[in-house]
Amino acid sequence: MAKKKKKKKRSGARKPTYAKGKKIEPAPEKKGAAVSSARPAAAKAGVKPGTGGKGGDGAPVAGAQWNMVRRGTLEWKVFWTILIILVIAVLLQYPLLKADADRAYKDLKREYPGQLKKWEQKYPTEQARKEHKKEKPIQPKKPTFGDFLMLQAFFLILQGGLLAFLGLNIARRTDLGTPILDKIHSGDGFSGEDLTGLVKYCVPWSLVCLAPLVASSFVARYLGPSKSIKIQYPVWKYCLSYVSISVQNQIMFLLLLFSALVWLFTKYRDRTRIEPHWAAIASAFVLTSLYFIYLSRTAGDKYAVSVASALFLAASLVLALGYLYWKKGLEYSLLAGAIGFGIYPLLASLIIK
Repeated sequence: MAKKKKKKKRSGARKPTYAKGKKIEPAPEKKGAAVSSARPAAAKAGVKPGTGGKGGDGAPVAGAQWNMVRRGTLEWKVFWTILIILVIAVLLQYPLLKADADRAYKDLKREYPGQLKKWEQKYPTEQARKEHKKEKPIQPKKPTFGDFLMLQAFFLILQGGLLAFLGLNIARRTDLGTPILDKIHSGDGFSGEDLTGLVKYCVPWSLVCLAPLVASSFVARYLGPSKSIKIQYPVWKYCLSYVSISVQNQIMFLLLLFSALVWLFTKYRDRTRIEPHWAAIASAFVLTSLYFIYLSRTAGDKYAVSVASALFLAASLVLALGYLYWKKGLEYSLLAGAIGFGIYPLLASLIIK
């Protein structure tokens, strides 16, 4: 009997053939090419890379893996640009925080001799002072820039960077985007028309953002000013600090919270049957207001002052800047917020005296 020929086991991969003059398997991509992680999912939905990974109906598109902010991707470059903006914003708080720290240092320095004298009177003998050395008042140390970097700036940057990382990952799954940064980092460049459009939208919208803040100052004039916005130092220090506050809050409440709510309402659009962006703006406004009410009450403000200031601040931050973020992009809202919040302390100092 003829021996049966044993069939060779085929491996899972198909071998290339040149019978028709071409390979069956596609040629591997070059290692040097930087491809956005959002592109595979976006390509299936017919969306250009860097547009936020949205389908034709605005629905979120799931990528191959959750994290899109990976080395070599467009999102990686955009994230680091946002992080640099955050670092600059945090450093703008230094003049005001230093003035506050210097005042506290002067108060402690003035009280220190009296506290030391009380300790010496309480423990008159050398033996008693050695035994209770831990109770001895510590001489105040003059605050330095290094103290600011280690004790405040580091944690603010760390917190903001984490929120920006999460927010960018979520925003890329919606139609919310960073069009100017995408254009710059994708090689298209930033043209004069882009600059004109940026100014065209940001200047008027900074006034829209400023309106609720000014209204809150008039309300505070009758209800009593909030303890958290009491002006004690030169106004320009407050202006820089409020620019920083605007950037940090936009990363928290717009890039992260608002983007997450847009993604959530878009995902369940068939069940809720409501427009995702308007629902996200309304929800973000409520949550942001509650957060600021809690902070104001913790600072010791009256309930009426807390509610009024929180509603006006949330209206400026979420309603005005959130709408601009939705329609134009994060860069537009960041610049408009920086202008509006930066001008506010100057006007508040004229209203609240």
